[in-house]
Amino acid sequence: MFGEEPRWMFESRIDPTQLQIGHFVTRLDRPWSETHFPLQGVLIDSQEKKAWMVENCAWVVISHVRGPAAGAPLTPMKVPRPSEFTHKPRGRTVVPGRVTRETLDQALRIYDSLDRQARELAEQFRQRGRIEVSTAKEVVHELADVLEHNLAALLWLTRIKERDNYTAQHCINVSILAIGLAHALNWGRRRVEHAGLAGLLHDLGKTLVDQAILHKEGQLTKEEFLEIQRHTELGYKMLSEDGTMPETVSEAVLYHHERPDGSGYPHGLPGESIPQLARLVAIVDAYDAITSHRVYDPARSHHEALGILWKERDHQFDGMMVEAFTQFMGWVTPGTLVRLTDDRLAVVLRGKDGRGLLPLVRVLEPREGGHRLGETLDLASEAAGKGSLQLRIDEVLPDGTHGIDVRDLSISFD
Repeated sequence: MFGEEPRWMFESRIDPTQLQIGHFVTRLDRPWSETHFPLQGVLIDSQEKKAWMVENCAWVVISHVRGPAAGAPLTPMKVPRPSEFTHKPRGRTVVPGRVTRETLDQALRIYDSLDRQARELAEQFRQRGRIEVSTAKEVVHELADVLEHNLAALLWLTRIKERDNYTAQHCINVSILAIGLAHALNWGRRRVEHAGLAGLLHDLGKTLVDQAILHKEGQLTKEEFLEIQRHTELGYKMLSEDGTMPETVSEAVLYHHERPDGSGYPHGLPGESIPQLARLVAIVDAYDAITSHRVYDPARSHHEALGILWKERDHQFDGMMVEAFTQFMGWVTPGTLVRLTDDRLAVVLRGKDGRGLLPLVRVLEPREGGHRLGETLDLASEAAGKGSLQLRIDEVLPDGTHGIDVRDLSISFD
């Protein structure tokens, strides 16, 4: 209540098609240096400026306090419905299993082990320019074993978002999500482990780029952006020199920022020329980044992330894999924070295939210093026979909303 309000309270990231005349755009999904607009932002005062944004940007950030249209109501970015899918599911649809005390205890042990290993791998790479590849392989092999029976609980833990541990957590989360998507695509065990390994190692090259640039708030210069782009080639070089890393994993590290429309880096590869594993990592990397707090962008909700991926299918991301990921994760996934139609907050325990916004949830009860887990509700059962008065999810919230810490909820789970 005291002090300066955080910037995200005065801004919204939206689909460019939602822009109105009078909106003031403060940020884009690309450096301002790549546009003809001034660095301080641009007022949308003509249809031509809006058309440029729609044509060239996946998202824009508008100010709620600048410009004639400040405070205008917005429509949330579209989330796909099953009827819109063009590809039939190839593996799992909707994350299987339910979060319980037993599965969460096991998941916490493996997650904390992964956290230690990820930090050690990053430090090895930073100091020696190489890592103990055998250790990384062992960790991913164990993770793949646990995920066979404990995917819901581990996906719950990907909702832990600690700002001072972003790099390690991001690599862990991408590894978990990559294994999950590989399962959804019905890949064999060997390829599933390669997916997890690529996810764990995809950003290790960032340990060798200028850390001041990596953590800079605000827009990057062209030179700074080129410095960050080096991380893919730095990671690839290290893995290639090792000699024991599968080439598919090394290539995924090199090419996970390539895009189907040819706009990616380091080589601007288009479409099918991008290795399949790199296309998979690109999707889960983007999803976890969008739903995380970063120095230049606040966390977005599960729905917003799916909406961005859906809009950019076949342009920024492989269309078939986006559909598989969306079907696999579902409208809500374990650990998702939600607001119910009676205004109570809750956390999802289990999604239900075909039930949309009527999953199994635990209500969150306010307490001094935070929230605690309350009663369990099966919203599908609650809805039966209640017509328009049914209790359901009204809003899907970003991780960390109202200071809710999923790790704290995990420890207190009963």
